[in-house]
Amino acid sequence: MDKKERIVFILGAGFSAPAKLPIQDRILQEMIKKPAADFLTYTPEPESTKFLKSYITVGLFLLQNYTAFDCAEYNESFEELELKSKYTKLDISVLSEDTEKNELLILREKIRDSLEKSKIHVSLEDVFTSFDKTYQSREYFHRYSSQYVDEIKESITRLFVYYFSKRCKNHTYVESDYLSFFSYLKNHATNSAIISTNWDVLTETYLEKQKLVYDLSLNDTYYTKDGLVTSKSRKTIKLIKIHGSINWFRCLNCGKINIVNSENCGNYLFDDKSQETCKSCRITKNADFLLQSQIITPTMMKSLNSQLYTNLWSSARETLLKADHVYFVGYSLPIADFDFRYLLHQSISDKAKIDVILYHDDDPKQTKKTNLKDLLPEKRYHDLFAKNQIEFHYDGFGAFFKKQINNLS
Repeated sequence: MDKKERIVFILGAGFSAPAKLPIQDRILQEMIKKPAADFLTYTPEPESTKFLKSYITVGLFLLQNYTAFDCAEYNESFEELELKSKYTKLDISVLSEDTEKNELLILREKIRDSLEKSKIHVSLEDVFTSFDKTYQSREYFHRYSSQYVDEIKESITRLFVYYFSKRCKNHTYVESDYLSFFSYLKNHATNSAIISTNWDVLTETYLEKQKLVYDLSLNDTYYTKDGLVTSKSRKTIKLIKIHGSINWFRCLNCGKINIVNSENCGNYLFDDKSQETCKSCRITKNADFLLQSQIITPTMMKSLNSQLYTNLWSSARETLLKADHVYFVGYSLPIADFDFRYLLHQSISDKAKIDVILYHDDDPKQTKKTNLKDLLPEKRYHDLFAKNQIEFHYDGFGAFFKKQINNLS
């Protein structure tokens, strides 16, 4: 392979599969998963009052709108707890901190159990599209005002951050599939870039552990980062996260992006001991949601007009225009990603070589039925890149890049 060949790796949800990260549609299953039965050896992760309130807010919304369960009693209990908490903050001794947390824990478990028994399988894309439509039109969604719908959306987003961060934190970062990929990347560090559609922090954490320098392609004037070390050396790998990241938070006061340590991002917004504080303007507010999670949620009405995403998508376009070889890793080219599909179609040269690396389940050879074959990724790739040379690989990215390393040696 020509060392000067400009390479772009595009990472999809399948890239996170070996780390067993919950894909978007399975986040709800993480919420309603039953605690370990062996309570003698099981030590649950401590849950803050802020986390419990977000969980209950989301759980009540889902029960009310996507199941047949009558949760009037739960709503009443939560409203009473919120009222008691309000009086306590006004120095009227109504509810101790421990009592409030215990009552929230009991209510949370009732809601979790009810969600489990209801066998809820709602599409999160439907939920978030409804949120966005309600907020843009300033209408009511059932009994919820557009303002309250926005609060529910932020609570769900924060739960996304929590569950993704929890899984990333438990990952050992010695998984052979990833080591093969990053070993191959290290051999091409001077001419490679990564475009990721994922929110998780697996990629940057592996880059750091492999001593690979990366640039997030953000404008230095509008973000701050814990322990930031900037480098523009020839071996700096461009990492463009076009859908945001679980450790990015935008201050609603000054607009700056706070990038926090990846190990702490799950609890960053749920810390009972500290108020939300912007690292840039240093403002601290008692009000909820000073810092807004910067991830593009699954919706048919994606908003890409902010300064952050305008910058990221422009950088992705510039990177793709220069690409000689594009590797799609664990990305199925879903129809719902029409904005990104358009960017890919407009930016990737007809002369660029394309390798698509997926898993056995995506292989059209597994079925003889034409209608089923047409639903698999291979047809979407051929339709979008009709003029390109495309090769498909269905053994997973670990096996693929291990083979490439062997060929290099």
